[in-house]
Amino acid sequence: FSFKIYVHLKEGSGADGLDALKNKPQLHSMVAKSLCQNASGKNYIIFTGPSITSLNLFEEFEKQEIYCCGLLSTRKSDCTGLPPSMLNNSETPQSRGQYRIRMKGNMSLICWYNKGHFRFLTNAYSPIQQGVIIKRKSGEIPCPLAVEAFAAHLSYICKYDDKYSKYFISHKPNKTWQQVFWFAISIAINNAYILYKMSEAYHVTRYSRAQFGERLVKELLGLEDTSPSH
Repeated sequence: FSFKIYVHLKEGSGADGLDALKNKPQLHSMVAKSLCQNASGKNYIIFTGPSITSLNLFEEFEKQEIYCCGLLSTRKSDCTGLPPSMLNNSETPQSRGQYRIRMKGNMSLICWYNKGHFRFLTNAYSPIQQGVIIKRKSGEIPCPLAVEAFAAHLSYICKYDDKYSKYFISHKPNKTWQQVFWFAISIAINNAYILYKMSEAYHVTRYSRAQFGERLVKELLGLEDTSPSH
């Protein structure tokens, strides 16, 4: 197979420069729409981080039969159209697991307390459905089902980071496009190892991640011969 990676990020502070765009919610929404363009009409549920979560985007996705559950941040998210009363922290002390809800149609805004206030916006889960977060030290903490679902799917990212973050290429060039390029290469190698572990070849050789990376570099540089058995 032949793969190509294209990275195009314009440096500079102009109106279309990276510095001017990287913190704008419109850019994050555009990326989300691009990634989900083939999901329309399939009743998928997508989980989003604060920079993507917004009422306007979720309503637009709902029209395409794509449903959402996202973590909301008053600092990072586009909070246009959301009730200000839900964006302010309660002055009265709250117990872990307590939450407030505001609804509009199928959309729910949940403010859940667990050693701090966490806000979730969703049209994929009913706010009256109950869930639970299990902590090693604290035991079970009650929460709406949307919170439980978000935590469960977020764990996929955490597991990936815990397992493979030490294998990311640590080279830090000055140019942003170079940083993105090496980041993409790191992800490609880690994903290649995951695919290798799913293949029949893994049952023959059983390389560790470090051994797999070393052999891959040698093969790319032509430093050793390869055979079908490897």
